[in-house]
Amino acid sequence: MLGCKKWVHKKCSGLKRLTKDSDFKCSRCQGTARPIDGRPQSEVQVGSDKLDVVASFCYLGDMLSAAGGCDLATTTRVKTAWKNFKELLPVLLSRHLSYKTRGHVYSTCVRSAMLHASKTWPLTKPNLQRLQRNDRAMIRQICNVKPEDVATTRSNELLTLLGLEDLNLILRERRLRWYGHVERSREAIKTALDMQVTGSRGKGRPRMTWKQVTEGDRKDWKLSTTDPHDRNTWRSGVR
Repeated sequence: MLGCKKWVHKKCSGLKRLTKDSDFKCSRCQGTARPIDGRPQSEVQVGSDKLDVVASFCYLGDMLSAAGGCDLATTTRVKTAWKNFKELLPVLLSRHLSYKTRGHVYSTCVRSAMLHASKTWPLTKPNLQRLQRNDRAMIRQICNVKPEDVATTRSNELLTLLGLEDLNLILRERRLRWYGHVERSREAIKTALDMQVTGSRGKGRPRMTWKQVTEGDRKDWKLSTTDPHDRNTWRSGVR
């Protein structure tokens, strides 16, 4: 992975940002450090250039991790969404706007920022719960729900009031639409989807891949037998 150098000692998990002159020392025990994702080499040769091996880096506003998953990406997207929400809060609370209009503005300016690039995320339940928790907190503010009324107010009623769909449905639709695009493609993106990684994996249950998550979405939405190459049928099934 390319980006800022962040390393962790394999025994005590002490963190430290390194400079070119540092000796790869752990900030806690000053021992020999190694990359956080377990890669033994500190750099790789690509043509005539040497690239640093790091644990994570920022790409188009999302933090990508060499260890897989989308924890960093969801955290970054949530922070961006809250920043946009705070800037738009006076508009969203305006009495001159109907609830449907508020929902449309929220979906366009806030949700779109929070779900940017979500079609490629292999979401886990903690990631999904984090997104839903923040989404519902912002929706309650738009609808002026008081703290003492939170326990008795149903999120489905607020979504209907604003004319919005549940976040889980939107995420699934985005993944399935992108899955259809990848299956129909003849470029490198299709090759990467079908690529088999060689080597042995470590102990424990492996992380869910994006393909496994999408196959679960197809099963839940009864699209297992639908051919993605049939654009019209696939599009109507996804929607």
